[in-house]
Amino acid sequence: MAKKSFFLTFAALLAFILLALIAIDGITDLLENPSTVISGAKCEPPCWRGITPGQEDPYHIFEMLSGMNDVNMNSIAFQSDKDDRIESIYWAFQRPAPDGTGTVYFAEERVTAISILTINALNLGELFERLGEPDHYWAEVGQREYNEYLRVYLFFPQGCVADVLIDFESGDEQVTLKQSTPVFRVTYYDPARYDSLLETRILIDKVPNARTGRLTPWPGYGAIPIEGN
Repeated sequence: MAKKSFFLTFAALLAFILLALIAIDGITDLLENPSTVISGAKCEPPCWRGITPGQEDPYHIFEMLSGMNDVNMNSIAFQSDKDDRIESIYWAFQRPAPDGTGTVYFAEERVTAISILTINALNLGELFERLGEPDHYWAEVGQREYNEYLRVYLFFPQGCVADVLIDFESGDEQVTLKQSTPVFRVTYYDPARYDSLLETRILIDKVPNARTGRLTPWPGYGAIPIEGN
């Protein structure tokens, strides 16, 4: 009887360990899912999942988003102007996507930009493997409650801008960009609307008359000077 009880206990323990390993493996798979910026690409930038700058019909865009299993249907929201024209569609991602939120922007019911908040689901090395390296960057100093950071906007020739946030200490003169630097956000835009979009906060998230940065040739990985501090 004692021997039978021992084998039952041992079998139960093995089953518990096996289930725990399966659960851990499942969690690991979720954590390792790549950003939607680089996974399941249906088209080339500045297109994202079949949504392209210049495309018409916001309600068709809504239907496309509604059919994506990693978009939380209950989170989809429209924002309209005073004339009831749609300005943007916003949504939150859900598993298996590791990204945070997304927004499609419109002007005269045409897509002008698609912005994906990648938070830390993507790093520069992975992004550069998908897009190549940028040709220019723009840097702006930002302020949090307890520290400052440099927000570096990387402009790619395809019609795409990615931004990273790097904290710095008082007295620092530069920050360093590396392959492992997390990407905060990726925005695809219509290159024909570049100048007009720069007058908004879609590409550079700071009102134009408060900006201190400038468009600068991309020097490659390494030091980015802190200016306007």
